[in-house]
Amino acid sequence: MQARIQDLVKPWDADARSKGAIVHDRVSPHLRDVLLAAYRKVDPGMTSVPDALYATEAQKFRHIAHGDFTADYFTLQAGLSKNIADSTDYATYLKGYGAYCGKMVAALLRESQKDDVDLRCSLAESAIASVFADLTVTMAEYFRRETEVDDQAQAVLGRALTALAEMDLTHRVGDDVPAKISDARRDYNAATDALEATMRMITGASAEVGSGVNNINHAMAELSERSEEQARMLERAAGSIAQVSTAVGNNAKAAREATGAAQTASEMMTRSTKEMEEAQDAMGSISRSSDEISKIVSVIDEISMQTNLLALNAAVEAARAGEAGAGFAVVAQEVRQLAHRSADGAKTIRDLIQTSAEHVGRGAKVIDAIGITLNDTTEHVTKINELLGQIAARAENQASAFKDINESVSNIEGFNQSNAAMAEETRAAANGLDTSANRLREQVSKFRLGQPGWSGGGQHRYAMAS
Repeated sequence: MQARIQDLVKPWDADARSKGAIVHDRVSPHLRDVLLAAYRKVDPGMTSVPDALYATEAQKFRHIAHGDFTADYFTLQAGLSKNIADSTDYATYLKGYGAYCGKMVAALLRESQKDDVDLRCSLAESAIASVFADLTVTMAEYFRRETEVDDQAQAVLGRALTALAEMDLTHRVGDDVPAKISDARRDYNAATDALEATMRMITGASAEVGSGVNNINHAMAELSERSEEQARMLERAAGSIAQVSTAVGNNAKAAREATGAAQTASEMMTRSTKEMEEAQDAMGSISRSSDEISKIVSVIDEISMQTNLLALNAAVEAARAGEAGAGFAVVAQEVRQLAHRSADGAKTIRDLIQTSAEHVGRGAKVIDAIGITLNDTTEHVTKINELLGQIAARAENQASAFKDINESVSNIEGFNQSNAAMAEETRAAANGLDTSANRLREQVSKFRLGQPGWSGGGQHRYAMAS
């Protein structure tokens, strides 16, 4: 139970009233200016306080300054509070009352300059206590009105929700409702319109659901038969794919072996190429050695010629010497024969070296040709190795792809079997749905709907109530 404002704001005791009397006496000469400052917050065009209003405000000020919160004060303040609440909102009122309080305290302090600080503070506290007690009474009027509006709004919404709970979709909230629930009124009416339209559609759709359920049952039966046939076909396809997958796997294995063999051949060709290069280097060394030997033979040939000349000269000198040179002539003859034999040997060696050089030259050409052939062969073997590697990779990919296809077909087969089972379950659920549709029609028929046609003025026939 909410307490009355009269029970909360009570008359002051004697000490407080005596201080209030001082406040009243010192502020009263300035009351008209205080009131004008306050009322100009509400009406900026006001230039003076009317006498009738001033008389009422002066009477009220006597009550609040003395703390005389009796029945006479509440009767007087009730009229003032009603006028205030009718003419302005509480925020503007509080702004004006703030000016009223400030001007009053300022006037009091100016009139109390000769008093000591404690008395001035005590008088200021009395003045502020009086105006806030009066403010509390005025705000209670605002709160009372707000409570009335809330009660009215709650009653309107309560009737609307009660109608909705009773499945009455013809009820609408009228325009004569508090402004604070205008949005709720609009939203409730819009929601009820939408709900009624939805219920009309549900009413029509429930019959269609029953018809659709029969079609679903028929379709599920056909789907179950087709799913079984697809399962058999997938089983055969899975067997074929498994065979192809095995064949592709074997091909991939053979391709890997061929790649290995090609790699080995490529390595052998590489080694042969290196050996041919070494043979070419050896033939070149032999050719250079033959050239050096030819030079040596030429030197030997020159030595033989010089030895022959020396032997000839020795023979001539031995002949001149007569019998004294006979022995020397024999030696010269032997030296000459040795020179001839050295020349013949050198000529034989030169011929052999020439023949060897010719053979080495032909061998070098043959080795060069073989080297070119080996290089070409190496390039082809490398190309073959690359091609076999690509074939092996593709074969591996194909084997993996067929493996995935085989697994996918197996999965599809399992899904198809699941679909067949689901088709049976769906058909059973459709039978249950038919029963639910019948229950739905029974429940929808309990709602009270407006007339389906349009009435005069282009509006649905609704029961308007607020």
